[in-house]
Amino acid sequence: MFGAALGRGWLRRGRRIGRAAVLAVMACGLAAGCTVAGAPAPAGSPAGAPFVYVTGKGGTNEISQFASLGSGALRPLTPPNVASGEFPYDIAVSPQGTSAYAVDNLSDTAGAVSQYTLNPATGKLTPKSPRMVATAGVPSGLIAISPDGKNAYVPSGKAISQYRISPATGKLTPMPPRKVAGVGNPIGIKVAPDGRYLYIVSSTQCLVPKGSKGSKGSECTAMAKASTVSVFGISPGTGALSAKPVQTVATGLGPQMITIAPDGTSAYVTATGANTIWQYSINPATGKLTPKSPAMVAGGGAPHDLAVAPDGKNLYVVNVSGATIAQYAISPATGALSTRPVSTARTVPAPEAIALSPDGKNAYVTSEHDSALSQFAISHVTGKITPLSPATVTAPSHGSLGVAVTP
Repeated sequence: MFGAALGRGWLRRGRRIGRAAVLAVMACGLAAGCTVAGAPAPAGSPAGAPFVYVTGKGGTNEISQFASLGSGALRPLTPPNVASGEFPYDIAVSPQGTSAYAVDNLSDTAGAVSQYTLNPATGKLTPKSPRMVATAGVPSGLIAISPDGKNAYVPSGKAISQYRISPATGKLTPMPPRKVAGVGNPIGIKVAPDGRYLYIVSSTQCLVPKGSKGSKGSECTAMAKASTVSVFGISPGTGALSAKPVQTVATGLGPQMITIAPDGTSAYVTATGANTIWQYSINPATGKLTPKSPAMVAGGGAPHDLAVAPDGKNLYVVNVSGATIAQYAISPATGALSTRPVSTARTVPAPEAIALSPDGKNAYVTSEHDSALSQFAISHVTGKITPLSPATVTAPSHGSLGVAVTP
Protein backbone atom coordinates (compact mmCIF):
# COMPACT_ATOMS: atom_id res chain seq x y z
CA MET A 1 0.00 0.00 0.00
CA PHE A 2 1.46 3.28 -1.05
CA GLY A 3 0.73 6.97 -1.35
CA ALA A 4 0.06 10.11 0.58
CA ALA A 5 -2.14 10.38 3.64
CA LEU A 6 -5.77 10.53 2.56
CA GLY A 7 -7.43 10.15 5.93
CA ARG A 8 -6.86 10.10 9.65
CA GLY A 9 -3.97 7.86 10.50
CA TRP A 10 -2.88 7.02 6.92
CA LEU A 11 0.73 8.05 6.45
CA ARG A 12 3.34 7.58 3.70
CA ARG A 13 3.10 3.80 3.17
CA GLY A 14 -0.68 3.89 3.68
CA ARG A 15 -0.62 1.86 6.92
CA ARG A 16 -3.12 2.47 9.69
CA ILE A 17 -1.61 4.11 12.75
CA GLY A 18 -2.80 2.64 16.04
CA ARG A 19 -3.84 5.03 18.79
CA ALA A 20 -2.71 3.07 21.84
CA ALA A 21 1.01 3.52 22.42
CA VAL A 22 3.03 3.48 25.58
CA LEU A 23 6.40 5.20 25.61
CA ALA A 24 9.25 3.25 27.15
CA VAL A 25 12.78 4.58 27.31
CA MET A 26 16.07 2.87 27.86
CA ALA A 27 17.58 3.29 31.30
CA CYS A 28 21.05 4.73 31.22
CA GLY A 29 23.47 5.06 34.08
CA LEU A 30 25.81 7.47 32.31
CA ALA A 31 25.80 11.06 33.46
CA ALA A 32 25.02 13.81 30.98
CA GLY A 33 28.10 14.97 29.17
CA CYS A 34 29.97 11.65 29.23
CA THR A 35 30.91 9.79 26.09
CA VAL A 36 31.84 6.66 28.00
CA ALA A 37 31.63 6.02 31.69
CA GLY A 38 33.56 8.78 33.43
CA ALA A 39 34.97 10.35 30.24
CA PRO A 40 34.01 13.94 29.36
CA ALA A 41 32.56 14.88 25.98
CA PRO A 42 34.99 16.31 23.42
CA ALA A 43 35.72 20.03 23.78
CA GLY A 44 33.95 22.32 21.33
CA SER A 45 30.70 20.35 21.10
CA PRO A 46 27.73 20.37 23.48
CA ALA A 47 27.59 17.44 25.89
CA GLY A 48 25.58 14.67 24.25
CA ALA A 49 25.55 16.22 20.76
CA PRO A 50 24.41 15.43 18.19
CA PHE A 51 20.92 15.00 19.56
CA VAL A 52 18.33 12.68 18.01
CA TYR A 53 14.53 13.02 17.93
CA VAL A 54 11.99 10.28 17.14
CA THR A 55 8.23 10.58 16.59
CA GLY A 56 6.05 7.86 18.10
CA LYS A 57 3.40 6.00 16.11
CA GLY A 58 0.35 7.82 17.42
CA GLY A 59 -1.33 6.97 20.70
CA THR A 60 0.57 8.98 23.28
CA ASN A 61 1.45 11.71 20.74
CA GLU A 62 5.01 12.31 21.87
CA ILE A 63 8.49 12.93 20.55
CA SER A 64 11.35 11.00 22.14
CA GLN A 65 14.60 12.89 22.58
CA PHE A 66 18.07 11.35 22.87
CA ALA A 67 21.67 12.36 23.42
CA SER A 68 24.51 10.49 21.74
CA LEU A 69 27.59 8.97 23.32
CA GLY A 70 31.07 8.96 21.83
CA SER A 71 30.32 5.83 19.79
CA GLY A 72 27.08 7.32 18.45
CA ALA A 73 24.97 5.07 20.69
CA LEU A 74 21.94 6.86 22.12
CA ARG A 75 20.63 7.48 25.62
CA PRO A 76 17.34 9.22 26.52
CA LEU A 77 17.37 12.80 27.73
CA THR A 78 15.52 13.91 30.85
CA PRO A 79 12.63 14.19 30.29
CA PRO A 80 12.75 11.39 27.69
CA ASN A 81 9.85 12.80 25.65
CA VAL A 82 7.81 15.90 24.93
CA ALA A 83 4.18 16.23 23.85
CA SER A 84 3.30 16.64 20.19
CA GLY A 85 0.11 17.13 18.22
CA GLU A 86 -1.99 14.14 17.21
CA PHE A 87 -0.36 11.48 15.04
CA PRO A 88 3.10 13.03 14.60
CA TYR A 89 5.01 11.71 11.62
CA ASP A 90 8.08 13.41 10.18
CA ILE A 91 10.36 15.65 12.22
CA ALA A 92 13.02 18.09 11.02
CA VAL A 93 15.63 20.24 12.76
CA SER A 94 16.56 23.69 11.50
CA PRO A 95 20.04 24.09 9.96
CA GLN A 96 20.91 26.38 12.86
CA GLY A 97 20.06 23.59 15.32
CA THR A 98 17.78 25.85 17.37
CA SER A 99 14.28 24.74 16.28
CA ALA A 100 12.47 21.50 15.49
CA TYR A 101 9.25 20.88 13.56
CA ALA A 102 6.97 17.81 13.60
CA VAL A 103 4.11 17.21 11.14
CA ASP A 104 0.80 16.16 12.75
CA ASN A 105 -2.30 14.55 11.21
CA LEU A 106 -5.02 16.08 13.36
CA SER A 107 -8.06 14.62 11.57
CA ASP A 108 -9.37 13.45 8.20
CA THR A 109 -9.49 17.06 7.06
CA ALA A 110 -6.81 18.95 8.97
CA GLY A 111 -3.14 18.88 9.82
CA ALA A 112 -0.56 21.03 11.56
CA VAL A 113 3.13 21.49 12.27
CA SER A 114 4.18 21.41 15.92
CA GLN A 115 7.08 23.80 16.52
CA TYR A 116 9.71 23.63 19.24
CA THR A 117 12.64 25.64 20.50
CA LEU A 118 15.71 23.40 20.67
CA ASN A 119 18.31 24.14 23.33
CA PRO A 120 21.61 23.51 21.51
CA ALA A 121 23.45 22.96 24.80
CA THR A 122 21.10 20.32 26.24
CA GLY A 123 19.16 19.09 23.23
CA LYS A 124 15.86 19.54 25.03
CA LEU A 125 12.75 20.62 23.14
CA THR A 126 10.31 23.26 24.41
CA PRO A 127 7.04 24.04 22.59
CA LYS A 128 6.92 27.48 20.99
CA SER A 129 3.90 29.77 21.21
CA PRO A 130 1.74 28.98 19.36
CA ARG A 131 2.45 25.27 19.72
CA MET A 132 1.10 24.43 16.28
CA VAL A 133 0.60 26.09 12.90
CA ALA A 134 -2.07 24.68 10.56
CA THR A 135 -1.29 23.11 7.20
CA ALA A 136 -3.37 23.86 4.12
CA GLY A 137 -4.86 20.37 4.05
CA VAL A 138 -4.14 16.88 5.35
CA PRO A 139 -0.34 16.49 5.24
CA SER A 140 1.48 13.53 3.75
CA GLY A 141 3.47 13.58 6.97
CA LEU A 142 6.70 15.09 5.63
CA ILE A 143 8.46 18.44 5.93
CA ALA A 144 11.44 20.06 4.23
CA ILE A 145 13.45 23.02 5.58
CA SER A 146 15.44 25.26 3.25
CA PRO A 147 19.25 25.12 3.74
CA ASP A 148 19.32 28.70 5.05
CA GLY A 149 16.59 27.90 7.59
CA LYS A 150 14.30 30.66 6.33
CA ASN A 151 11.49 28.57 4.79
CA ALA A 152 9.58 25.31 5.31
CA TYR A 153 7.44 23.23 2.97
CA VAL A 154 4.85 20.52 3.76
CA PRO A 155 3.00 18.37 1.19
CA SER A 156 -0.67 18.79 2.09
CA GLY A 157 -3.46 17.03 0.21
CA LYS A 158 -2.81 17.79 -3.45
CA ALA A 159 -0.88 20.95 -2.63
CA ILE A 160 2.28 22.14 -0.89
CA SER A 161 1.96 24.33 2.20
CA GLN A 162 4.72 26.94 2.44
CA TYR A 163 5.94 28.89 5.46
CA ARG A 164 8.43 31.56 6.39
CA ILE A 165 10.59 30.91 9.45
CA SER A 166 11.40 33.84 11.73
CA PRO A 167 15.17 34.24 12.03
CA ALA A 168 14.69 35.56 15.56
CA THR A 169 12.22 33.03 17.01
CA GLY A 170 12.11 30.10 14.57
CA LYS A 171 8.32 30.40 14.42
CA LEU A 172 6.40 29.47 11.26
CA THR A 173 4.17 31.91 9.40
CA PRO A 174 2.18 30.89 6.29
CA MET A 175 3.45 32.59 3.15
CA PRO A 176 1.32 34.40 0.65
CA PRO A 177 0.09 32.34 -1.08
CA ARG A 178 -0.44 29.82 1.68
CA LYS A 179 -0.08 26.91 -0.75
CA VAL A 180 0.71 26.01 -4.34
CA ALA A 181 -0.85 23.18 -6.31
CA GLY A 182 1.13 19.97 -6.43
CA VAL A 183 1.18 17.24 -9.08
CA GLY A 184 -0.98 14.28 -8.06
CA ASN A 185 -0.65 13.43 -4.38
CA PRO A 186 2.67 14.87 -3.14
CA ILE A 187 4.63 12.60 -0.79
CA GLY A 188 8.43 12.84 -0.52
CA ILE A 189 10.01 16.31 -0.55
CA LYS A 190 13.51 17.79 -0.60
CA VAL A 191 15.08 21.22 -1.11
CA ALA A 192 18.26 21.43 -3.20
CA PRO A 193 21.44 22.22 -1.24
CA ASP A 194 21.69 25.66 -2.89
CA GLY A 195 18.07 26.45 -1.92
CA ARG A 196 17.00 27.34 -5.48
CA TYR A 197 14.71 24.38 -6.23
CA LEU A 198 12.31 22.06 -4.43
CA TYR A 199 11.82 18.44 -5.56
CA ILE A 200 8.65 16.56 -4.73
CA VAL A 201 7.61 12.97 -5.40
CA SER A 202 3.97 12.31 -6.27
CA SER A 203 1.87 9.20 -6.78
CA THR A 204 -1.66 7.84 -6.69
CA GLN A 205 -3.20 6.17 -3.65
CA CYS A 206 -3.51 2.47 -4.50
CA LEU A 207 -4.97 -0.01 -2.02
CA VAL A 208 -5.28 -3.10 -4.24
CA PRO A 209 -2.59 -4.76 -6.39
CA LYS A 210 -1.99 -3.56 -9.92
CA GLY A 211 -4.22 -5.47 -12.36
CA SER A 212 -6.76 -6.40 -9.68
CA LYS A 213 -10.40 -6.73 -10.71
CA GLY A 214 -11.40 -4.74 -7.64
CA SER A 215 -13.06 -1.34 -7.76
CA LYS A 216 -9.69 0.43 -7.75
CA GLY A 217 -7.99 -1.83 -10.28
CA SER A 218 -7.99 0.79 -13.03
CA GLU A 219 -6.65 3.40 -10.63
CA CYS A 220 -3.80 1.13 -9.64
CA THR A 221 -3.07 0.25 -13.25
CA ALA A 222 -2.68 3.97 -13.90
CA MET A 223 -0.45 4.37 -10.87
CA ALA A 224 2.74 4.01 -12.91
CA LYS A 225 1.72 6.95 -15.11
CA ALA A 226 1.08 9.07 -12.01
CA SER A 227 4.46 8.29 -10.45
CA THR A 228 6.46 11.47 -10.95
CA VAL A 229 9.09 13.86 -9.61
CA SER A 230 8.32 17.56 -9.99
CA VAL A 231 10.73 20.48 -9.73
CA PHE A 232 9.55 23.83 -8.35
CA GLY A 233 11.54 27.03 -8.42
CA ILE A 234 12.09 28.87 -5.12
CA SER A 235 12.06 32.67 -5.07
CA PRO A 236 15.41 33.92 -3.71
CA GLY A 237 13.67 36.91 -2.20
CA THR A 238 10.60 35.40 -0.55
CA GLY A 239 11.15 31.63 -0.51
CA ALA A 240 7.80 31.15 -2.25
CA LEU A 241 7.47 28.30 -4.74
CA SER A 242 6.78 28.82 -8.42
CA ALA A 243 3.04 28.59 -9.20
CA LYS A 244 3.72 25.62 -11.46
CA PRO A 245 6.56 23.11 -11.61
CA VAL A 246 9.38 23.94 -14.01
CA GLN A 247 9.58 20.23 -14.83
CA THR A 248 7.82 16.94 -14.12
CA VAL A 249 9.51 13.63 -14.97
CA ALA A 250 8.48 10.01 -14.63
CA THR A 251 9.80 7.79 -11.88
CA GLY A 252 9.22 4.23 -10.65
CA LEU A 253 6.00 2.63 -9.43
CA GLY A 254 4.98 3.62 -5.90
CA PRO A 255 7.58 6.35 -5.30
CA GLN A 256 8.09 7.39 -1.70
CA MET A 257 11.17 9.41 -0.71
CA ILE A 258 13.72 11.58 -2.49
CA THR A 259 17.15 12.76 -1.46
CA ILE A 260 19.81 14.91 -3.12
CA ALA A 261 23.60 14.62 -3.10
CA PRO A 262 25.39 17.30 -1.03
CA ASP A 263 26.91 18.84 -4.18
CA GLY A 264 23.42 19.17 -5.69
CA THR A 265 24.25 17.28 -8.90
CA SER A 266 22.29 14.05 -8.32
CA ALA A 267 18.89 13.00 -6.97
CA TYR A 268 17.72 9.56 -5.86
CA VAL A 269 14.13 8.28 -5.46
CA THR A 270 12.84 5.10 -3.84
CA ALA A 271 10.16 3.34 -5.91
CA THR A 272 8.73 0.98 -3.34
CA GLY A 273 6.20 -0.69 -5.66
CA ALA A 274 8.85 -1.46 -8.27
CA ASN A 275 11.58 -2.38 -5.75
CA THR A 276 13.95 0.06 -7.45
CA ILE A 277 15.96 3.18 -6.74
CA TRP A 278 15.81 5.75 -9.50
CA GLN A 279 18.71 8.11 -10.12
CA TYR A 280 18.86 11.45 -11.89
CA SER A 281 21.43 14.06 -12.83
CA ILE A 282 20.54 17.64 -11.88
CA ASN A 283 21.29 20.57 -14.17
CA PRO A 284 22.83 23.13 -11.79
CA ALA A 285 21.57 26.06 -13.87
CA THR A 286 17.95 25.00 -14.33
CA GLY A 287 17.41 22.41 -11.57
CA LYS A 288 15.96 20.02 -14.15
CA LEU A 289 16.35 16.26 -13.89
CA THR A 290 17.76 13.81 -16.45
CA PRO A 291 17.73 10.04 -15.80
CA LYS A 292 21.19 8.60 -15.37
CA SER A 293 22.36 5.48 -17.16
CA PRO A 294 21.07 3.14 -15.94
CA ALA A 295 17.94 4.98 -14.82
CA MET A 296 17.47 2.67 -11.84
CA VAL A 297 19.11 0.01 -9.70
CA ALA A 298 17.45 -2.82 -7.80
CA GLY A 299 16.33 -2.32 -4.22
CA GLY A 300 16.55 -4.84 -1.41
CA GLY A 301 12.82 -5.38 -0.82
CA ALA A 302 10.41 -2.41 -0.84
CA PRO A 303 12.98 0.42 -0.56
CA HIS A 304 11.42 3.28 1.38
CA ASP A 305 13.60 5.98 2.92
CA LEU A 306 17.14 6.96 1.94
CA ALA A 307 20.01 9.31 2.81
CA VAL A 308 23.28 10.35 1.19
CA ALA A 309 26.43 10.45 3.32
CA PRO A 310 27.70 13.98 4.06
CA ASP A 311 30.81 13.33 1.95
CA GLY A 312 28.63 12.23 -0.98
CA LYS A 313 30.38 8.88 -1.39
CA ASN A 314 27.55 6.53 -0.39
CA LEU A 315 23.76 6.24 -0.39
CA TYR A 316 21.98 4.38 2.43
CA VAL A 317 18.56 2.87 1.71
CA VAL A 318 16.02 1.39 4.13
CA ASN A 319 14.28 -1.72 2.74
CA VAL A 320 10.96 -2.45 4.43
CA SER A 321 10.22 -6.06 3.47
CA GLY A 322 13.88 -6.99 3.61
CA ALA A 323 14.32 -5.30 7.04
CA THR A 324 17.74 -4.07 6.00
CA ILE A 325 19.78 -0.93 5.46
CA ALA A 326 21.81 -1.11 2.26
CA GLN A 327 24.90 0.87 1.25
CA TYR A 328 25.31 1.85 -2.41
CA ALA A 329 28.57 3.40 -3.59
CA ILE A 330 28.23 6.67 -5.55
CA SER A 331 30.50 7.27 -8.53
CA PRO A 332 32.50 10.47 -7.94
CA ALA A 333 32.51 11.09 -11.70
CA THR A 334 28.86 10.52 -12.60
CA GLY A 335 26.89 10.28 -9.35
CA ALA A 336 25.59 6.88 -10.48
CA LEU A 337 24.96 4.18 -7.89
CA SER A 338 26.66 0.83 -7.74
CA THR A 339 24.35 -1.73 -9.33
CA ARG A 340 24.36 -3.76 -6.11
CA PRO A 341 24.75 -2.83 -2.45
CA VAL A 342 28.33 -2.65 -1.20
CA SER A 343 27.18 -3.74 2.25
CA THR A 344 23.95 -4.43 4.11
CA ALA A 345 22.94 -4.76 7.75
CA ARG A 346 19.80 -6.00 9.46
CA THR A 347 17.42 -3.50 11.03
CA VAL A 348 14.48 -3.93 13.33
CA PRO A 349 11.38 -5.27 11.52
CA ALA A 350 9.34 -2.85 9.38
CA PRO A 351 12.01 -0.14 9.15
CA GLU A 352 10.57 3.26 8.31
CA ALA A 353 12.91 6.28 8.29
CA ILE A 354 16.65 6.92 8.36
CA ALA A 355 18.82 9.81 9.56
CA LEU A 356 22.59 10.15 9.52
CA SER A 357 24.77 12.01 12.00
CA PRO A 358 26.32 15.22 10.61
CA ASP A 359 29.80 13.67 10.60
CA GLY A 360 28.51 10.62 8.69
CA LYS A 361 29.74 8.19 11.33
CA ASN A 362 26.33 6.92 12.48
CA ALA A 363 22.90 6.00 11.12
CA TYR A 364 19.58 5.67 12.95
CA VAL A 365 16.54 3.77 11.64
CA THR A 366 13.02 3.77 13.07
CA SER A 367 10.59 0.83 13.06
CA GLU A 368 6.91 1.23 12.29
CA HIS A 369 5.95 -1.77 14.41
CA ASP A 370 8.70 -2.47 16.96
CA SER A 371 9.56 -0.57 20.13
CA ALA A 372 13.18 -0.24 19.05
CA LEU A 373 15.38 2.17 17.13
CA SER A 374 18.29 0.63 15.19
CA GLN A 375 21.66 2.35 15.54
CA PHE A 376 24.72 1.80 13.37
CA ALA A 377 28.35 2.80 13.01
CA ILE A 378 29.57 3.83 9.55
CA SER A 379 33.19 3.32 8.57
CA HIS A 380 34.81 6.62 7.53
CA VAL A 381 37.05 4.64 5.17
CA THR A 382 34.67 2.22 3.42
CA GLY A 383 31.23 3.54 4.36
CA LYS A 384 30.31 0.06 5.59
CA ILE A 385 27.46 -0.08 8.14
CA THR A 386 27.83 -2.10 11.33
CA PRO A 387 25.34 -2.40 14.21
CA LEU A 388 26.44 -0.61 17.37
CA SER A 389 26.43 -2.27 20.75
CA PRO A 390 23.66 -2.34 21.72
CA ALA A 391 22.17 -2.64 18.22
CA THR A 392 18.92 -0.97 19.30
CA VAL A 393 17.58 1.44 21.90
CA THR A 394 14.07 1.50 23.28
CA ALA A 395 11.57 3.55 21.30
CA PRO A 396 7.77 4.03 21.62
CA SER A 397 6.10 0.68 22.30
CA HIS A 398 3.84 0.65 19.21
CA GLY A 399 6.55 1.77 16.82
CA SER A 400 8.25 4.96 15.71
CA LEU A 401 8.14 6.90 12.45
CA GLY A 402 10.20 10.02 11.82
CA VAL A 403 13.77 10.63 12.98
CA ALA A 404 15.99 13.72 12.88
CA VAL A 405 19.51 14.57 14.06
CA THR A 406 20.88 17.98 15.03
CA PRO A 407 23.47 19.51 12.67
